[in-house]
Amino acid sequence: MPHDWNEEETRKRFIAKLLIQSGWGPIVEYADGQKYSLSAVEEYPTNSGPSDYILFSGSKPVAAMEGKKVAVGPQNVLRQAERYSRSLEDSPFQFNGYRVPFAYSTNGMVIWFRDLRHPLNLSREVARTHTPAALEELLTKDEETAKAWLKSNEVTLKPLRPYQKEAIE
Repeated sequence: MPHDWNEEETRKRFIAKLLIQSGWGPIVEYADGQKYSLSAVEEYPTNSGPSDYILFSGSKPVAAMEGKKVAVGPQNVLRQAERYSRSLEDSPFQFNGYRVPFAYSTNGMVIWFRDLRHPLNLSREVARTHTPAALEELLTKDEETAKAWLKSNEVTLKPLRPYQKEAIE
């Protein structure tokens, strides 16, 4: 039964399939000096221990993922993926101390996600891991510019209800 599986079995039977279905295949084991392109790399070393998976889009590490056995709820383990995101050395990113912009934790059944680029971003449950293209698109969005535009432009759309206008303001 899945609830009896250890973390390694869960990673092989569930988490690897989730990653491959979302376009992160092939899953490869970390090898010193290897350059990675579009893949999920297992046991990627960080200064705080190996991350279960680092997801690479192009040659950039875009997400850290921590996997746990099915019997463990993944929401509280997201902190572990966040720690690995802070302690990855070879990364072009720097977001408030995070060297990887996105973090996941999963037990193969439930997946938690957090965009680490802004300290006010909250974690949330997602139905599946994002595709490489979806994470690349998230990386291109500049929320601060959008917020600045909203602050400097009056909302004048007539079909808006008062509460909609208030929300935009």
